[in-house]
Amino acid sequence: MRGTLSPTDLYRTLQVEPNADLEAIHAAYRRLARLYHPDLNPRPEAAERMRAINAAYRVLRDPRQRAAYDAGRFLRPAPVVATVPRPATRTVVIPPPKQETALERRVNRIVAVLGVILIVLIGLYAAIVIPRAERQFQADVRGERPTVAATLPPRAVAANVPSRLTSDAGLRSFPGTVLVAPTSLAPFKDLPIMRLDATSQGIARYAVYYGDITTGIASISGLIGRASFDGSLPRIQDCAPDATYCTGATVGQKPGDPPGLELFRPEHLVGDNPAFATHRVCCNGVYWSLSWYEPGTNMSYEIDLSRTVASQFGSASADDDVSAAKSVGALAGQMVRLP
Repeated sequence: MRGTLSPTDLYRTLQVEPNADLEAIHAAYRRLARLYHPDLNPRPEAAERMRAINAAYRVLRDPRQRAAYDAGRFLRPAPVVATVPRPATRTVVIPPPKQETALERRVNRIVAVLGVILIVLIGLYAAIVIPRAERQFQADVRGERPTVAATLPPRAVAANVPSRLTSDAGLRSFPGTVLVAPTSLAPFKDLPIMRLDATSQGIARYAVYYGDITTGIASISGLIGRASFDGSLPRIQDCAPDATYCTGATVGQKPGDPPGLELFRPEHLVGDNPAFATHRVCCNGVYWSLSWYEPGTNMSYEIDLSRTVASQFGSASADDDVSAAKSVGALAGQMVRLP
């Protein structure tokens, strides 16, 4: 039996299957945020799309709200029948109730049994599957997942960073390792701090934004666990899983346009950690992005550079431009840890 879906289905908005676990939902949200966040996508419809993605994520990441939503997807609302007032003097004749046939009674019993079974299954899913996924995610947040030794030298504790970062309550209470740019590191040193975000509720994430949205932005962000790193890898047609360099189309490109997206995965891009860099030339701008995962801290990090800030590392696509990608990758090794 198939239920009636709402006009805007939250699973379809977040591009996940209805049986997706919590880790897949986190990864899908992160991937869509990189595509439609207004700071990264200047198209007018991106902001409206991002609002819908945020609304869907708020419901699906919460076990109770998700269970209630799943139940509502399969419950058909009863039709509302308007009562038309009739003149007091008019005689109303009520016909005798129609007698159900044996076939109708049998169908009604089957429908009722299936409805009960469906409600029981939804309850079991909410009571067993969702809490188990949430416990696993919280274990990641607390660092309980076994890790291997870090492949980069120990991070220096931040001593030369703006006081706005060292005094921010959200960054100081973040449950994972927070990496920020020292005051001497270009291009961050020449840019004002525009915004800070840090939360340990739901999906634990922090981000520091530098610059001006009208000219260019540099940001450093981090999430606990590896899911966000794996989910942010762009899908490029005919790009082998172990390829060190691929090109493809990017958002807003038309058929026949030259490739606007480059993917770099050279060895030792960020030490021996899993890492990749992307270079996009589109949407009236240039964008560089570096993503890496550090097993020693169980953290996924990302550096994003846009427009005038990104053009310092290369403003046009060039075949196998590994040296430019390694220049971006060198920024990761110079980040310092907040105390």
